[in-house]
Amino acid sequence: MNRYDRQERVRQIGHAGQQKISQSAIMIVGVGALGSYAAEQLVRAGIKKIILVDPDTVDITNLQRQSLFTEADAQQKRLKVEAVKEHLSKINSKCQIIASPAPLSADLIEEHQFNLCLDCLDNYQARDLLNKLAISGRFDYLFASCAGTYGNVMAISPINHPCLNCLFPNLEELKQNDCDLIGVNTALIPVVAGLQVSLALHYLVDKTQVNFNELITIDNWSMQFTKFKISKNHQCPTCTSPYHFEFNEPEQELHMLCGEDAFYTVKKETVDFKAIQKILARKKLLVSANQMFLHFKWYDRPVSIFKNGKIVMYNLPNLTIARQQLQSLNVLMKEDAK
Repeated sequence: MNRYDRQERVRQIGHAGQQKISQSAIMIVGVGALGSYAAEQLVRAGIKKIILVDPDTVDITNLQRQSLFTEADAQQKRLKVEAVKEHLSKINSKCQIIASPAPLSADLIEEHQFNLCLDCLDNYQARDLLNKLAISGRFDYLFASCAGTYGNVMAISPINHPCLNCLFPNLEELKQNDCDLIGVNTALIPVVAGLQVSLALHYLVDKTQVNFNELITIDNWSMQFTKFKISKNHQCPTCTSPYHFEFNEPEQELHMLCGEDAFYTVKKETVDFKAIQKILARKKLLVSANQMFLHFKWYDRPVSIFKNGKIVMYNLPNLTIARQQLQSLNVLMKEDAK
């Protein structure tokens, strides 16, 4: 039997549309509330390949709104992308699922080929970076956000249509408030994710019919659904620039992952995976490894080291402890060079 029979019966999709979906790749940046719901729906819809990008681990507070995760995932502090990959593989074994437990970066975007990107992030610092990467790399993405009972969705094609900064002229101000924790209504997430995935499928079937000048908003408490026409700002400081952005981050400067008790930094030199793996294995610290990253525990706190030089450290209550952890990691990595 045809697994996608009911979807092909939809007039706007049909067999030809399903073939396009089944030949497409989508990158999802942020695999928390919106990202986990969107990933599941896309895998069920028959997407060929899905690339999951998120450096975070599963926490018990995630379970209120983040689909696919279990209490066992939270207790084990599993990487979100690895947990989602495992659960999705049981839903559709034919879908190629790539788990990248790393913060968004220019290097990461360059490593993968995809037809569309889904912005399922939870902070505007990363969204600003994705917007600039989309302008520089000339790719389209779907913005989605949730806060309280309000959700937003918009298809963004930033070269010829409004970019994120056109949509939010106060983007710099929004970035300053990234670490303010805002509650989210549980029922809002699947509604917004559903709209985002609907746009994604529409894009894959026929992107010429997608409206890149429209913001969709929803309040799932008052049950209000509104559309706003957004115009490209020809004085926009982002999409009207020469598109030469500096994506390199200062070496060894610590950055906090908002609301996650996690910090990351960048080492410019190439990480010697084989040497580090040997010392981690000798000390019985290594948890998992692949061609892209090493994941282990250091002083009972999870750490991921990536081939591009990024280091993500988890379960750190403040910057002082994070600096101490980084210092001890530097000692560990110097040890492997002896």
